[in-house]
Amino acid sequence: MRPYLTSLLALALMTIPTATAAVALPGGEELEVSLRGKSFGAAELTAELPAGQASGVMDQLDLYRDWIGANDYHASLSQDGRVLLVTSSKKIARRRMKLVEETLESFDGLLSPPDQTGSNGTFNRLGSSVGGPGSAQAPVVLVEVRKEQEYRSLLTGLGAAREDLASLVHQYSQRPGFSEEQCTAAIWQEAPADMEVGKVWRSENELVNRLVRLLVFRSYGPQPTWLSVAAAWSVELEVMRDIYCFPYRGEFVGVGEHGGWESELKREFKKRKKNPLSLDEFADWRRNTWDDHKAQLAFGMVEYLSRHEPAVLSEVAEAFRLRYQAGYRTTYPDGTWETNPAYEIPVDDQLDVLVAASDPELLLRASDFMRSWNRYRPRRKR
Repeated sequence: MRPYLTSLLALALMTIPTATAAVALPGGEELEVSLRGKSFGAAELTAELPAGQASGVMDQLDLYRDWIGANDYHASLSQDGRVLLVTSSKKIARRRMKLVEETLESFDGLLSPPDQTGSNGTFNRLGSSVGGPGSAQAPVVLVEVRKEQEYRSLLTGLGAAREDLASLVHQYSQRPGFSEEQCTAAIWQEAPADMEVGKVWRSENELVNRLVRLLVFRSYGPQPTWLSVAAAWSVELEVMRDIYCFPYRGEFVGVGEHGGWESELKREFKKRKKNPLSLDEFADWRRNTWDDHKAQLAFGMVEYLSRHEPAVLSEVAEAFRLRYQAGYRTTYPDGTWETNPAYEIPVDDQLDVLVAASDPELLLRASDFMRSWNRYRPRRKR
């Protein structure tokens, strides 16, 4: 990424104040939001949505409203209110919202949201609730940014609005985009500098992949990296027919990698018929890191489950949610407690969850699948 001129920092000083009673633009005009083909002001939109959902939408809009107004952007909601999309024009919003709706449909087919009635909800890595009644209804936010300086001004504004987001500028200002669980949002540049748009970077793929990862977190809380990232690839492949979003990867991506992992895994598993897949080959993939081989195996595992044991994925994700919730917080005999933001579910515990949801031969079947893919015929369960 090229170095930024000091003068751009002046543009980044546009701050975004915390929630206010009305969603109004700096000039006094009311922010309009598109929903199901119509435009609504704040009061009208509130009347269109269920009470709990309306509150979540307003909270998210309040965080972005000044930036939207200052940069002449457009806000729209998905039909079910789960996604708040911010784009540079209504025309782009219409095209992108079609992708959003396709992605929601594909995600629901892959990982239908669980019934968590009576549960303690999901938690982010800082330990605060992602929802409760409010966050379960708050939409995922997607912002496709037109210009580099607008991206940087948005980062700075978010950091100024909320103390827990203050690190965003330092973390992401030199990257073309980010997905952040703390604000349930993904923000990325439409055409980053020094990237071949279309050959290396495709904004549409970024939308699909980032949205799925946030939906996984919104529905199930923190998950092992292999499941969250590979689920996003599964949906990206179904919706876009190829893969262009490679989270945490910094090195060059070869042309064949956008749709060539199936062939790679076929070759590998034809050579290792007596050495079936082991969970520890990919389940210890650490958050925010890249490992090419673990990524391929994770992709193959989720593809197997999605095609041949689809019910297992949702059951496993919910079990992982509960395991994470239990392991993340340690309570001592005197009643004091502490959290461990770096907590990861041990591989042995992950294996227990997978076997309980399926059976002990699950990894053998996954190995057979990766050896043959579309020609795979399931083994009979004993």
